[in-house]
Amino acid sequence: MNAGVVGFDGTESKRTILAIHMVKEAAGIEGDINVLLRSPHARARSMLRKLVRICGVKAYISAAEDRDGWEKAGAEIAGGYEEFFKESQFVMVGTPGDKEAPVVESALKNGCKVALMGGADRPAIMKILQEKGLEIDDRLKEDFRREFFFGLENYDLFLKAKPRLIQCTSCNTTGLSRLALAARPLGLCAILGNIDRRHGDPHTVVRASPSAVQFGQGAGHQGLDAGTIFEEVQFNIRASKVPTTVPHTNFLNLIFKGHVTPEALADQLAKTREVVVIPYKDQGRKHEWTSEILEAFLSGLERPICPEIFELIVSDAIIPFTLGDYTILQTVSMVEQMSIAVPNHVEAYLVSCGYPAEKVHALVDSALGIVHGAWPDRLST
Repeated sequence: MNAGVVGFDGTESKRTILAIHMVKEAAGIEGDINVLLRSPHARARSMLRKLVRICGVKAYISAAEDRDGWEKAGAEIAGGYEEFFKESQFVMVGTPGDKEAPVVESALKNGCKVALMGGADRPAIMKILQEKGLEIDDRLKEDFRREFFFGLENYDLFLKAKPRLIQCTSCNTTGLSRLALAARPLGLCAILGNIDRRHGDPHTVVRASPSAVQFGQGAGHQGLDAGTIFEEVQFNIRASKVPTTVPHTNFLNLIFKGHVTPEALADQLAKTREVVVIPYKDQGRKHEWTSEILEAFLSGLERPICPEIFELIVSDAIIPFTLGDYTILQTVSMVEQMSIAVPNHVEAYLVSCGYPAEKVHALVDSALGIVHGAWPDRLST
């Protein structure tokens, strides 16, 4: 199955391409990886050269007027906009927000299976497509309204549904979903709290003052999205923007029915795929600064291609609080925006291929070098 990626040099897209390549190789799934190019700026040219060298991607151009610029830069162009969709049976849409609708329209018209990244607005996209006269039958409407795709929980559901369009969880929703997946067997009722969303990347124009924090007025989409997957768990999550380049940091209260200890939650987290528990204290050392934790974690792991974090990182500094028949466990976790959702993107491709549910998670974790357990010496794939 040929996989097409739109927005190929975006933050998550370029990592998704590398991950799909690794998993296709491991699973023995044949087919090309196609990318849709926009203007030939230097960063895009550099990224294309890398992806051609590593993955053998085939390049298609969005606009005919850009062809000459790309070819002068040494790029081999396989075709144009329409050819991209004709040659891609699966399309991962990683465009900037509010620009997905034309891509989704072209993909659906060409019979492609579509995977949207977490930031897309499906109701808005469906409305635009209907206004443009695209026929959306009842089955496709169901796809637009179905719960978010989080393969660790609902891969089998999507495999049986055979949807034409799915939406993957965003980075923070992926983090929330992994927490819920781990904590649910202990009697999880709700997750409340705040996500400090990083808002200070070098390529982003922000107010860089350390006092420039934008706190959210109400509940963010992250908890609402996770609630479509874990309907028995109540989510109420504020998302604030913090001018920092470290990962999103979650300060979340997990509420359980009955008595639950921090040790029990840490043990459950360590058993959950794509989650790593970090000890706050270890033989006299403290792991209390996010930058130090990330540097130490990354330097100790060997990834097949991408060195960035794929796991949800949770500190074992969990604070318990009892309120009547309920236990509240206050947690701190870190979500790496660049790549935490990537394994889920790959599973979206695999579900479109009809890859068996009983094999999918082990394949993805093994191919990408994803671990779970307690860092640094009690980790497993």
